[in-house]
Amino acid sequence: MTSFLTGNKTRSALLLGFSLLSMLVLLGRGILLVAQAIIAWRQAELTFNGMAPSVLDALSMLVCAGLLFPLALASLRHLQGKALPPAALPSAALPAVRMRTLLLLSALWLILFAAASLLTLLLDLGWLFSIPAFLLAMLIPVAIFAWIAAGGLAWGSRRRLWAAFSLGMTGGTLLSLLAEYALVAIGVVLGALVIAVRPDLLNGLLELQQQVQNAGNMEELLTTLAPVLTRPWVFLLVLAFASLFAPLIEEAAKPIAVWILGRRLHDPAEGFALGALSGAGFALLEGLMAASGMAETPYFGIPARLASSLMHITLSGLVGWGIASALLEKRWGRLAAVYALSVSLHGMWNGSALLAVYGSLRFSLADMTYDPVSLLSMVGGVGLLGLVFVLIAVSLPLLNQRLRHLRGDIIAPPASQPASRIERTPDGLDSQGS
Repeated sequence: MTSFLTGNKTRSALLLGFSLLSMLVLLGRGILLVAQAIIAWRQAELTFNGMAPSVLDALSMLVCAGLLFPLALASLRHLQGKALPPAALPSAALPAVRMRTLLLLSALWLILFAAASLLTLLLDLGWLFSIPAFLLAMLIPVAIFAWIAAGGLAWGSRRRLWAAFSLGMTGGTLLSLLAEYALVAIGVVLGALVIAVRPDLLNGLLELQQQVQNAGNMEELLTTLAPVLTRPWVFLLVLAFASLFAPLIEEAAKPIAVWILGRRLHDPAEGFALGALSGAGFALLEGLMAASGMAETPYFGIPARLASSLMHITLSGLVGWGIASALLEKRWGRLAAVYALSVSLHGMWNGSALLAVYGSLRFSLADMTYDPVSLLSMVGGVGLLGLVFVLIAVSLPLLNQRLRHLRGDIIAPPASQPASRIERTPDGLDSQGS
């Protein structure tokens, strides 16, 4: 009994339970979204095209649930006493075959992106026919960036690699949402106190709520909220949440797999790799949910999420490297430095996007005439966003290359032993890196 509670088999049981529970939650959310959309459609509250965001979101939940299956299968096989198959993610750098693979994947993404955009633009129900292209166009960039980040650094059992991805996808996302909703709840309480002092504000809020509920798509929603969002104090509150509090929360939660593995990591380079894989899972689920809300404009949603995926994967890898450095080498200063850097870059990313949106909303409210504030906001926001994107895009392969150079070439570990034998190791840990 003691060996089960402290050994490798316990981790398989916990990971199996985690993956199955996550699948049920994702599938349940998908079913609920479709049911709500169908009810609204039958009650004439939604057009068929108005169901697009809910349907795409539901199918996204199905895709993410499917990506949890490899972790569940590996954990179940290990509980049955079978060996954990070894795995090493090869480097994406330099060799011609791998470079050709990256180029082919990039070309495929361009084709899928064009197909999803054109179908949506040219056909009345184009979003329905573009679903396969939309989902694949969201998946491929995450796979490419994760490969560039973790290639040559990620190794261990297949269970370990899938666990890092899966924990980031559902565990990291859930922790971030809970913390962010807690902040929103605090904001609601403070807002209620303000209304208690100024009851005349209540009617305006109720009217705004009704207008938001009647908005049929993202464009109508932004038009409805534009007069409110462009008020300086409202914009500053949104900016503080998106550029400070959200990055603080997400950069701590995304590399959840690295926090959990702790001293079972082999070196800081592995922390970077597993942090990047966790960030890839987080980026995929967040990206699919966000892009589904832009179902009728995939030509905006897909590229935006591609860029955000790169940001999430790179910064999560950095924090993972810092966590591993702190836990394995007592370099807590490095963790503090890379966490501060990641939060700053994430905050600049969110802030620059908000600045560009703020400028465009002011522009639309001013009957499409530019004023200095709207012009500076749009140009400054887009320019800063582009600068951060280029910085992160250049840094990701360089970080991978540097860490591979410091570690040296890796070789996949030998196949791990069955669970019954691993549990009898002196320290109770899986020395093959599960």
